[in-house]
Amino acid sequence: MSKTNHPPKNPVRYEPRIPSVGSDPREAPGEVDEPAEKIWFRDLDEAVIEAGRCVQCASCVAACPSDSIGIDEEEGRPTLVRMCTGCSSCWDYCPRSGLRYESLVERVRAERGLETPSVYAARAKRAETRVAGQDGGVVTELLATLLDRSELDGALVAREDPDRPLRGVATIATSGETLREAGGSVYNQTMGLGQIDALLEEHSLEDPALAVVGTPCVIQGATALERYDHDSASPFALTVALMCTRSFEYDRLVGQLSAFGVDPASVESIDVTDGVLSAHDADGEPLLEEPVSAFSASGLRGCDECADFLGEAADLSAGSVGSDDGQTTFVVQTERGERAWELASSALEYAELDNTESMEGLASWNEQRAKRLLEREYDPNGPVGIDRSEHIEAYEHTEREPRPLNPARVHQYEEWC
Repeated sequence: MSKTNHPPKNPVRYEPRIPSVGSDPREAPGEVDEPAEKIWFRDLDEAVIEAGRCVQCASCVAACPSDSIGIDEEEGRPTLVRMCTGCSSCWDYCPRSGLRYESLVERVRAERGLETPSVYAARAKRAETRVAGQDGGVVTELLATLLDRSELDGALVAREDPDRPLRGVATIATSGETLREAGGSVYNQTMGLGQIDALLEEHSLEDPALAVVGTPCVIQGATALERYDHDSASPFALTVALMCTRSFEYDRLVGQLSAFGVDPASVESIDVTDGVLSAHDADGEPLLEEPVSAFSASGLRGCDECADFLGEAADLSAGSVGSDDGQTTFVVQTERGERAWELASSALEYAELDNTESMEGLASWNEQRAKRLLEREYDPNGPVGIDRSEHIEAYEHTEREPRPLNPARVHQYEEWC
């Protein structure tokens, strides 16, 4: 398990963290009605984790004010590591339970989004970054430039675990050099949001300006924390979303690769383009090309409920859809993102991308899938917070209904509670 043992941020707190039904989303936590009941981590566990809907964004870990939630690294899931206070924060910030992520996205776009986002096809000018990074290394080079110019103190990114091929682990890069060394993409969640405190302590960073790079659900959690967690200053100065239709569970992914006769240790990179998953070795030679649907069982089931392919709560979004090979499709979505682009774009080769039909088409397909599989109402104009009773009513007696804890988990809860 991984959890920093720093002093609890606020061990007793029962105010709702995210506006509940009928409340004004601009109100501070102390100005909204106290919730009718406490919500415990066990409630989240049964409704999301045991139900197989967890997307491993670690928003619940980051939101917990008493540091009661940690990360079970063997199972790749949040878990209770000390007594739960029932403050409800884990529920409120989870995009599969109490956070109506589509409403959050709509509010962020209305408040700080550009009237017309700018879309570019780009790649890094540095040849070494293009080789080390994904799809031309644009995210790597842009953030590295901002670090080199002291516009950022660090960037929360993923790097490959040297002992487990293809497995991503969270790290904070504090210089352009270290960020370029971590270039490239991984296809499993690192749960970096839940490790920020430990990583900041490791680098002796206090009150830093951080960039966070992650899948749309990670950015949803980070944005909600930045917007609603008034008990602590947000370290997020810039958010970068990686366009995503699903993340993979690490063990299932490498198991599926092995089933196709591919040694995971020989894989240097994985790409998903136009519905095809391809793997290449260190020389760029193809090891595998299969429909991504062949890896469906390796994906996180909760990803099916996300309609936010582009990561529209982020300042910047990046992916490969719509650009030529070796280039990144890069979307500047907010004024904060526009400033970052203006400061760092001199390190890039880029042109405006006029034809965005393929990107918009995939985003539309992803949204329709989510609407079909979501048991609750998809409501961008609804309240950001979802009451537990509302969630249970929507999911009960469905294939995604809350599941009782297995005996081992029950014993753990009895120990802590």
